[in-house]
Amino acid sequence: MSKLSGMILFVFGLTLSCQPLATAQEKTQDSKSYYPLKAGNKWTYQIESDTAAKGSKLINQIAKIEKIDGVSLSRLETTAKGKVVASEHLSITGKGIFRNRYNGTEVSPPICMLKFPIKKDSTWKVESKVGEEKLSVSCKLDEEEIEVPAGKFKTVKVVMDAEVVGAGIIVSTTYWFAQGVGIVKQHVNINSMQFSILLEKFEEEK
Repeated sequence: MSKLSGMILFVFGLTLSCQPLATAQEKTQDSKSYYPLKAGNKWTYQIESDTAAKGSKLINQIAKIEKIDGVSLSRLETTAKGKVVASEHLSITGKGIFRNRYNGTEVSPPICMLKFPIKKDSTWKVESKVGEEKLSVSCKLDEEEIEVPAGKFKTVKVVMDAEVVGAGIIVSTTYWFAQGVGIVKQHVNINSMQFSILLEKFEEEK
């Protein structure tokens, strides 16, 4: 796979609670639950696109917690048709949820997927590198109630626009985070190609 193809997959992110959205104080206390990154946690998604075969699915699972350069990271593996097709390392701090590595390659600085404290209409930007590839990323946060196969959720919606610098490629990815569950929906738009993944089942490791 070329670096550019790997970068596009990275931006895609190939990557059950129905509670009302919390108050500002509660959001600060509970914000980490918007992506529970415990080892063993597993998300099964349905793929929705013009090209995907009916019933196509992706599975995201936290394979393990790894300490890299002194930082504890959750290794998320994406499986399709029984084969691991991608991995990424994620972390949560008081500042947000971050993607730190993709397929073993460092993301420097890490890209913020969801900024804390959660505040409607907040925005953030980052200039980052994955290996030798450069990304210019801008994000905007909103709130929305949606329905997916797993049920109805009040979510925090993040629209992430990423430009692969020098390649003329802009990828728009929208994430819907539900408290206690994580990503319940993700939509990707790149040029004329679009697809979504919709949560079918979340299995929390006990």
